[in-house]
Amino acid sequence: MVQNKKLLIAASTLGELSGAKKIKETNNADILITGVGAFFSIYNLTKLLNQKHYDLALFFGICGLYDFNEDLLGVYSVETTRFLNLGIEDDDGNFVPLSKTNFVENGYLNYNNGCFFNPSAKLLNKKTVTCNTVTQCKTEKKYVTQMLKKFPAQIETMESAAFSMVCLNENQKFLEIRCASNYVKPKKEQKWRIKSAIEKLGEEIDYLLSSNILDSIC
Repeated sequence: MVQNKKLLIAASTLGELSGAKKIKETNNADILITGVGAFFSIYNLTKLLNQKHYDLALFFGICGLYDFNEDLLGVYSVETTRFLNLGIEDDDGNFVPLSKTNFVENGYLNYNNGCFFNPSAKLLNKKTVTCNTVTQCKTEKKYVTQMLKKFPAQIETMESAAFSMVCLNENQKFLEIRCASNYVKPKKEQKWRIKSAIEKLGEEIDYLLSSNILDSIC
């Protein structure tokens, strides 16, 4: 169990932490519910980290999975993430990411080639993934296929790039753990497993808080 270390446990909704039992027993952790989406997450996390610093910030949540051949309820450590639909449309109607325009310099706020990279992600010994962070969940097949050709990724969320950006620029060591609750496919084809994903995520949280893994990462 983590001792003498100050932790931040964050999630976009309280429900995503509801499967964990060990959080209440962890006296050295603060809880932050960021709200759903990048904008609320950026504001609430920045406000907190301007007041406090932690040995480790942990974000837990569910996510969408792009690969239909992968089983749902897999648990991943987010290593690279980007704001998927942050950009402009050119004269021909093609989407151009902000990182490919003259509006932002490469490396600005740790925004490197359109991505944020977490150097600690592999320390968890979980499968690491690239995540597309969206402000709108669009699941039409043609759109998803086109975007994945340009921006390959394994999972999709609404907060990952926001969490990474703030932590990197506030010099806050961090990890993000996601459990896949659904495939990114048209709504009429969806069979969400939110309850099961939250339970699986809770098991992962309890395991991490009970083991010595986080001690070696902090």
